[in-house]
Amino acid sequence: MKITLQDISKTEEIQNTLHLSHLCAKVLSAKQLDYTQISQILSAPILHDPMCAIHMPEVIARIKQAKAHHEKVLICGDYDADGICATTILFDALCQFGIACGFYIPDRFKQGYGLHPDTVKMADEKGYRLLITVDNGVKAFDALQEAKKRGLDVIVTDHHDMEEAEVEASLLLHPFTMGEEFQYLSGAGVALEISRALLGDIKEHIVLAAVASIADVMTLKNETRDIVRIGIQYLKQGVCKPIQALANDRYPKWDETLIAFQVVPKLNVMGRLADKVNVNNMVRYLLLQNAEEIQRVSKQIQQLNEHRKKMSDEMVETAKSLIHPEYDFQMLYHDSFHEGIVGLVAGKLSEEIKKPVMVLSRHEELLKGSIRSQGYLDLTTFFDECMDVLDSYGGHKAAAGIGFRIENKQDVQDYLNEKAKTCITPCEDEYEVIPLTIQEVSILEVESLQKLAPFGHGFDEPLFYLQNVAVEQIKPMGNGEHVKWVINETVEAVLFHDKTAYDTFFERKSMNFIGTISINRFMGKKKVNIFVREAF
Repeated sequence: MKITLQDISKTEEIQNTLHLSHLCAKVLSAKQLDYTQISQILSAPILHDPMCAIHMPEVIARIKQAKAHHEKVLICGDYDADGICATTILFDALCQFGIACGFYIPDRFKQGYGLHPDTVKMADEKGYRLLITVDNGVKAFDALQEAKKRGLDVIVTDHHDMEEAEVEASLLLHPFTMGEEFQYLSGAGVALEISRALLGDIKEHIVLAAVASIADVMTLKNETRDIVRIGIQYLKQGVCKPIQALANDRYPKWDETLIAFQVVPKLNVMGRLADKVNVNNMVRYLLLQNAEEIQRVSKQIQQLNEHRKKMSDEMVETAKSLIHPEYDFQMLYHDSFHEGIVGLVAGKLSEEIKKPVMVLSRHEELLKGSIRSQGYLDLTTFFDECMDVLDSYGGHKAAAGIGFRIENKQDVQDYLNEKAKTCITPCEDEYEVIPLTIQEVSILEVESLQKLAPFGHGFDEPLFYLQNVAVEQIKPMGNGEHVKWVINETVEAVLFHDKTAYDTFFERKSMNFIGTISINRFMGKKKVNIFVREAF
């Protein structure tokens, strides 16, 4: 384990200049921000004029033309949380604007990701004259050609990487080209800007874009940061009842963590289990306004997500039984594996065994799966010499999707075994931490960190390092699955998913902790919780 102490030398200067709490100043010093950047974080959130976004005037003009000419418009979405929220925002906005429109999200298993030529044909046959993609489209080359051939206009709104210099669409609205303030938008963030340009700010749309930004782990800077901040404010006010109903708690304490762990999995569940439900129904749910109907459907979604969790747990256990410890890159396949859950299982196992993991499911004669690397290798280049035996491949450095015929399974396995020998180097866990004494950990100081929220990609939650902390008591939790240290009346440290921790540390009177800190409210009482990453 490698520990790097972050630079906190400007703590007092920041604290005195900006009249902040000591802990806030310490975190801002560690993040090496200048005063302009700090001001953006601390100032009240304000969204920019969407008509200032490059290409927005042309997009709005084309939508207004569709209204004037009574053209039918089809919103073409995606089956993840961002795509679902984007579809909901734009469909609702166009309906409110007075346009006859529909929406369509493809089946994850039958059609896969993105706009397809078959969807274009269907739209043409049903009389749609304008298609607008949300959260997809920049790689829909065949579908865009089909639309051009049929004389249909397509507005592509997307935020994924563009391989081509130009996308063959009538118009393109993309964060990479919209201007600096808009460069970190999610798919739903782009849809929100269109909604705002047409109708002004609609609270429910901002909430949906905020949830989508967290779901897609967008960089929390510029417009995206303010969308999330405003969206969380609205959630605290009770805005957007369908999202409210997806929280587990009766009186949820809305923040980015609650959204990520309680809401996002439920938005994703219909897309993951497309063989059981129609993901388009999630859009219909998010558009509901009747309270009884919202409660009824939200319970169905909760039940579906519980079923998904049970499936995930069973898949993880089966996958663990297939692991060959001698291999540096695990390829795990079983006939029972579900295609919609392979990514979740790959991510969990890769994190646990500290190796790249591929988890595969079978679709007729094709094996389709997900890979998670946890940064142990670069998945964008790893398969370069193996592409001739793959039917599909794509993704990012740490996560990718793959497909190949079952007869090529052994060839892929052999390639993994050989290639991994030269590409994977064991690496120790590295932590960049802010040194902290237990005297600095008061309820008031920890509460003050909310001034800096939300935390996320590009503005990570601070990781603290507490040395030689005297502990009063250690307690096992959850049948020994977790452990808790009582430090004093108001501070506790919790380590999850470590069955050996209690036996290892039960005689220790002082501990070192690396972790995040937050306030836990229970039965009207507040305590500081240190959520431990490493205890030693």
